[in-house]
Formats: sequence, structure tokens, C-alpha cells
Amino acid sequence: MANIQFRLNKGKKVIDDTIPQSIYLRYRLGRNIDFNTSIGFKVLVQNWDSVKQQVKNRSTILDRQEINNLIKNLTDHFFSFESRNREHGIIPNYQDVRNHYESFFKISESKKEYNLFTFIDEFIEDAKTKPNPITRKLVSKGTLSGYNVTKNFLKNFNDEQYPIDFDTITLDWYYDFIDWANQQNLTTNYIGKHIKTLKTFMVNAVEKGLTTNESFKSKKFIVSKEESDSVYLNEKELKALWKLNLSKEPRKEIARDLFLIGAYTGLRVSDYNNVNKHNIKVVNGVKMISLVTQKTKKKVSIPVHPIIELILEKYNGDTPPKIPDSDINELIKLVCESAEIDNIEYVEQTRGGKKTKSKKYKFELVKTHTARRSFCTNAYLDKMEPLDIMSISGHTTESSFMKYIKVSSEQFATKMSEHSFFKDHLI
Repeated sequence: MANIQFRLNKGKKVIDDTIPQSIYLRYRLGRNIDFNTSIGFKVLVQNWDSVKQQVKNRSTILDRQEINNLIKNLTDHFFSFESRNREHGIIPNYQDVRNHYESFFKISESKKEYNLFTFIDEFIEDAKTKPNPITRKLVSKGTLSGYNVTKNFLKNFNDEQYPIDFDTITLDWYYDFIDWANQQNLTTNYIGKHIKTLKTFMVNAVEKGLTTNESFKSKKFIVSKEESDSVYLNEKELKALWKLNLSKEPRKEIARDLFLIGAYTGLRVSDYNNVNKHNIKVVNGVKMISLVTQKTKKKVSIPVHPIIELILEKYNGDTPPKIPDSDINELIKLVCESAEIDNIEYVEQTRGGKKTKSKKYKFELVKTHTARRSFCTNAYLDKMEPLDIMSISGHTTESSFMKYIKVSSEQFATKMSEHSFFKDHLI
């Protein structure tokens, strides 16, 4: 088995420790191969950790990260060399070892052709066909769209402010970017989404060895986010939608019916806009909608609500025809207005770095996703177990679920008042 080492001055005694010493890689295999070569960096003896075989982690050593990354990558390069040789029964000679060492730098040289934007383009293309190695799933169309939006947003900064590349993404750049985005009067959550996506790009670039810049991992390089004021429709409002006679406005009627399917299943619009009769099943006497969700690729099964049953009857056992999500978004606002869902909502958000508060009619705030939030909130208030709701909604923690639903402190208190703890236990 081969032995890989990194040492100063070929392992010889250092006469003058005030002079930086060259770092050598040593690769030994059997009696015949003892390959030694400088990796191109020097370091003072006091800054070298001979046990860990790397530069000590001191802020005064400016190139420590670059050197240690090179040592790690060279180690991995030779481990893969040894594994491949063992797998194929190859016994390398001295020249094979030298060629393998030199191939590392040829690969590194080809990587220099990358810049931040060419890498992002390749990252997006790979995401279309290559599953995530952990989840084994392809990203959704919505996620791909988000990648492209962030790429274009970064390009706008690049064109309007100053050129950016891997090494530019520092804390100073972060503050410049936030200031520039705030000048465009954008919301905190919108800006935060771009920072989050950029971090995804940078993590992947570091993993591929395209950059050693990890400034984005700083605690100050935060993904800004604030609680959303998204609304939900309560049971009374949902029934008001259902009772509307929209027979003379078929597009509105279809949008309303699709929205109600979402409100009584908890599905995302990408799913409730694609449900059809083949997803309707009867298992153990229970009629249910069963499908694999587009975003998470998980199978969910949801009992058919009485209103969904009526919708299915209307379309002869099938669901309403599919219409574009954007059309549902526009039409459902008009339907809610017709249903007089017009109470005033106060919307608070940070825009352009400043807190703003505006008044909106509730129907103006309703969108395709409101259906899903309505399901989760109404089911919770109707005493359905949170874990049961989460099995449909896809929330992985109860804390994230509780942040998602729109329940006031008064509604929480009312729900808690029904617990035995608050009943009269006096004897």
C-alpha cells in the first residue's frame, strides 16, 4: 500500500528556521518508488503542523487556505490513483507516478477557464439532468427558474456596479450587493432568495475545486428573511367561493374549482392543477386522491372532501381542465372579490431596507399558494393532528409547520381552552 506524506525540506533538518521552507509531497510504493516533488509553496517551520501535515490555522498566514486546499486535493488525487490501480491490478512505475502528479495541474489549468457565470450556466444545465447525489432527485422546474433569475440578477449587478467572479464574493461584496438591491426598492425576502441561491452556487464551486473562497460561509453573510404576511381563507370564505354561481364565466369557474381542490387537499398548485381521474382511488372503502408530488417526489394520499366530491360530480368523475398557474392567480382574485372577501389586511414588509405598512383588500392578496396555506391552517384549527397535516404538506419539522400556518394568538388560546388542563378539576 502506498504512503503519501507532506513535509518541509524533503524531511531534512532545517538549518535556519527564519527562512521559509518548500513543502514537498512524498509518494512511496514498495521498494522501487519514492517520488518527491515540491508543490510550489513555502512556509516557515513555525507555521507548519507536522502531525496534521498542513499549514497551521493562523490568520496571519495569508495563503494558508490555498495551501491546505492544495494539499487536500493532491491527497485525494493520489488516493484515487491508488484505488484505480488496485481495482485493475496495475502496478505503477516511477514515471506513472510523475505523470499522475502532473495530470493534477493539467486538470487545474483547465479549471481556470471557468468564471462565476460560465460555472452557473453549467450548474443549471447539470441540474436539469443530474439528480442530487443525496436526495437522488432532479430539482423542480420552479427551482431551475429560480437559478436562472438569480443568475440574471447577479449579471445585472456585474454590469451596473463592477465585475464579479468567484473571488469577488466576499463580505464587502455582500454589503455592496445588499445596498444595490435596496436601491431598487426590493423586499428583504426577494433579496434573501438570491443570496441563498448564490450560496448554493458557491458551495458547489468549492466542492469542485474551482475556488477556495469560502467567505460566503461567514455568519455575517446571512440570508435575510422576514415573516410573510400571507393570508389564508377560513371555512366560511371557502364556502362563499363554492356557492358563487359562475356558470356564465367558465374560466373563473375552473380557476375557483381548481383552487378549492388545493384548499381541501393541501397540494401545491403544480399538483392540484394536474390532478385527474386517474389519481382518484378507493382504498378500504375510503375515496382518496393519491399521487406523487412534483416537488418532493413523495407519494401522498388525501381523503376526498365533500366539496371535492361535488366538483368531481360536476366534471363527470374527473377534475377541472388544467389552466396556466398564472391564470389561476389572476382569476382567483376576481372570484374572491365577487365572493366579497374584501376585509382590510395590513401588510408589513421591508422594502428598500425600510419597513413599510400598507392596506390591502384581502382578495388582492389571494394567490394559488393561498389554497395550500388555507388547508394547513383550517385543518389545524379543526383539531387535525399536526403530524397528519405535515404528512400531506411536506413540512419536516413541527416548528416550521407552526410558522407556516396563519393562526392568531386568540385562535391558539381558543384551541387550547378545549384541553382538559383548562377544565374545572376542583372537587
